[in-house]
Amino acid sequence: MSVKLKVVVEVSMMSVAFFTLAWCLESLQDVGYGFYSKAAMIFLGLLGIALHKKPREYGLTPKNLSFSLKWSLYTVFLFIPPSISVVSISLVTKSLNLFEPAALIGLFVWFFVFTGFAEELFFRGYVQSRLNEVFSKKYKSILGVEYEWSQGTLITGLLFFGLPHILSAVNPLTGRLTFGLSTIVTVFFACFLGVILGVLREKTGDILLPTVLHGLTDFTIFGIGRFVGLTLSNAAVAVSFFLFFALAFEKILKENV
Repeated sequence: MSVKLKVVVEVSMMSVAFFTLAWCLESLQDVGYGFYSKAAMIFLGLLGIALHKKPREYGLTPKNLSFSLKWSLYTVFLFIPPSISVVSISLVTKSLNLFEPAALIGLFVWFFVFTGFAEELFFRGYVQSRLNEVFSKKYKSILGVEYEWSQGTLITGLLFFGLPHILSAVNPLTGRLTFGLSTIVTVFFACFLGVILGVLREKTGDILLPTVLHGLTDFTIFGIGRFVGLTLSNAAVAVSFFLFFALAFEKILKENV
């Protein structure tokens, strides 16, 4: 077995282990299973990193904490105006669903810790780092910005992160099948986002900025979307990403770490 194939089999088995466990948990506990499945993802990510004994190379230890913190905070500020705008629109049009601050805080924690951190630890921390050890071919630019990034990052973003989002629409153990147009849109967006998050992971050397961007994206769409509706929350994310790519992305990739 070649080294590349061995690595692909390793990360594939970890991914299969997660999805199988998530399906089993859903079949046993329809409500609240997400918490346990994401906890399992965190465990598997930490296990994969521990097996290779390279916490710094696998993104757990910041390469430059001030760099990662600066751009993470900058990204947060870019997401705030569009979110405030859609909430204001909902207030004016009287379409805002009532909510308690505690509920919003709970959603914030969920999307940043059990979605953002869990998935970035597993996919960008473990899977991408492992694949980049053997898929070392370099690409010279991303979205028109000159920056050298790795083939393993592309493979992770498309094949291990993006496309598997289709599995969220099915569960062979319960017979659940909710595949539709929204699933296709989600998969395409996840493929794009997976590559972008991977490039940011390569640039920063850790998973902090990818975790923040991932958490902000999901919190805005699904967290704020619970109160203003998905149409407005998706519009907020679209504007936020426009601001991110217009004002931050190239600067992040060009600045020395």
